[in-house]
Amino acid sequence: MNFRYLFLSLALITSLIFSGCGATGAAVVGGAVVYGGYKGATDERSLGTMVDDSIISATVKIKMISDNSVKARQIDVDVLNGVVYLIGVVESSYQRRMAADIARGVEGVRRIENQLLVGETTFGQILDDTILTSKIRTELLKDPDIRSTNIDVDTNNNIITVTGIVKSQKKKERTLYIVRKVGGNR
Repeated sequence: MNFRYLFLSLALITSLIFSGCGATGAAVVGGAVVYGGYKGATDERSLGTMVDDSIISATVKIKMISDNSVKARQIDVDVLNGVVYLIGVVESSYQRRMAADIARGVEGVRRIENQLLVGETTFGQILDDTILTSKIRTELLKDPDIRSTNIDVDTNNNIITVTGIVKSQKKKERTLYIVRKVGGNR
């Protein structure tokens, strides 16, 4: 099976974004939702930005849950600096569009990156995706140069999406190398 890679922003995440944290910049591998603990302690964003992003993420998810046309359990919502990344598989183009419209209506959202796939996912595919995601996370965790707690890996229908924050372009490239190595052709 040939695994395709879906990296936020561009096909292979070619953008390098710097946060507003003085001279210390962070290469962004998509976006991230930060929920305290170690992850919060290593995030390059300000505490205020992390809180704002968490509030946006929770608000988007709550609004999706209360909307009957969107199946919120199928959608992962990651937020970085007000940019909302929607990741997952939905049943129709209408649901994909509605999810983006809901996110767009939340205060503080600067932009939507709608990476939702339209299609179906079988139980076997979910199992395969879970195993692949676990293998990638394990390899990232084993690498001493990568703070894997700052990186979120999602796999939907063999498409791997990597979001998070790393401290440099070199660490971003290392992260993507690991993802490609583990998720390569099968």
